[in-house]
Amino acid sequence: MLIGAPVWLGNRPFRQTLSSLRHAGCDYLEFSLDFPLPECMRTSDDFRQMLDEFDLKIAFHSPLDVQTVHPRSEIFEAGMKILKRCFEFCSRFPSALYYNLHLHPRITTMKLKDIREKIKKICTKQCEEIARIGEEFGLTLTVENDFMPFEMSELIFEAVSKTGMWFTLDIGHAIISDMHFRKQNASSGGGVWRGHEERNGRDANVFANVFGAPRASEIISRWMERCADRVLVVHIHDCAFRGCEKTDHISLGRGDLDIEEVLNTVRRADFKYMLVEAFWRNRQKEEMTYDEMRRNIELCRSLL
Repeated sequence: MLIGAPVWLGNRPFRQTLSSLRHAGCDYLEFSLDFPLPECMRTSDDFRQMLDEFDLKIAFHSPLDVQTVHPRSEIFEAGMKILKRCFEFCSRFPSALYYNLHLHPRITTMKLKDIREKIKKICTKQCEEIARIGEEFGLTLTVENDFMPFEMSELIFEAVSKTGMWFTLDIGHAIISDMHFRKQNASSGGGVWRGHEERNGRDANVFANVFGAPRASEIISRWMERCADRVLVVHIHDCAFRGCEKTDHISLGRGDLDIEEVLNTVRRADFKYMLVEAFWRNRQKEEMTYDEMRRNIELCRSLL
């Protein structure tokens, strides 16, 4: 299994970043293609040479400013023009590990079951088209769970079961979205789910226990039961709920998750890549450091 870290334009100069990540123990980087990428990188030669120099592999994250699928065909077609340019750019890296996508369209009516079914039907066909084009460019496509809870993630399940795409399980997204969904459900009179006692002071859902949320391992287990055979990538980061606003993308062991329990749960899947997607050094949101990244990577290696 390879362990990596995210890289975006804010990490320039890239040579310094890649050198630091290699010294931190990274095997690969997941490179985000947000605007003005990929057009601003006129040639990929220099970047490929740096990857070779530091013995790093590369994966890609689709631009977050582009709608991947959408029930309005005009929006989908506009997004596809950009997506194809991204695919073409990534195809210049023949050894790219994967290309990661977020699927769920940002539509308020997604929470309505009848509308969600219509959206799923339209967008599943769009996923099939994206998968076909990705294959033409020689890319391995993955879809990531975002801030939709398990109960509303039918589009992801359709994509990974019917289109040949793989699954990226984001631990923090799964937990935060589950908590938010349960809180809304409880406050709207939709009923609460059975509660669970805090375990050793480090229960993943300390904040959510008011709303009867399960532990982190139980939340992750649901995704495992549904998608374990399609998990290619795991995004791992800690989450904090006590003494601050709900926050994810925290350095491992600095939040409220039982990281060992979470990793024991995801080990059920035969995934190949783990991305330590920690942006913050602690719950106070101090900037992540390379020394802290090294500690995170060593922790993952010791527990897997």
